[in-house]
Amino acid sequence: MREKKDRVKDLSKMLKSVKASDIMTKDVIVTKKSATLSEIAEIMIEKRISGLPVMSSSGKVLGIITENDLFMVMDMVRSGDIPHSGRNAKKGPTVDFAMSTKVHKIKTNTNLEDIIVLMKYKNAHTLPVMKGKKMAGVIGRRDVFKKFYSIVKKLHL
Repeated sequence: MREKKDRVKDLSKMLKSVKASDIMTKDVIVTKKSATLSEIAEIMIEKRISGLPVMSSSGKVLGIITENDLFMVMDMVRSGDIPHSGRNAKKGPTVDFAMSTKVHKIKTNTNLEDIIVLMKYKNAHTLPVMKGKKMAGVIGRRDVFKKFYSIVKKLHL
């Protein structure tokens, strides 16, 4: 039986061989700052996604809106800190109210090992993948889980 050290080394090698461009979603659903949070929640539920990049009209990534951001707003609505955005409310909170503006972007050649570390230590859930100054795709935690555990299964870890 191979030693644990060798298996970890093999895992690291395989993680480094997987690039962001290999696992990113290319057809990215994006939003703008003026969209309502209820609209974003509906999109996330319908499409089964956990975050969306917030884009300017010129195509610049302005931020990220995630399920975690929506949970924060849900708690604020629940506690009465902000009014409920139901049918009787005017427009309700918009994306710019809750989005994260500190966006961790990665390049298409960023390897999976580095992506895992970034997601863990920066608590990043959705990462825009950049090719130059243009967004080429997005990687979410589910993408990382799926690829990581397929590698672990191959290595019988």
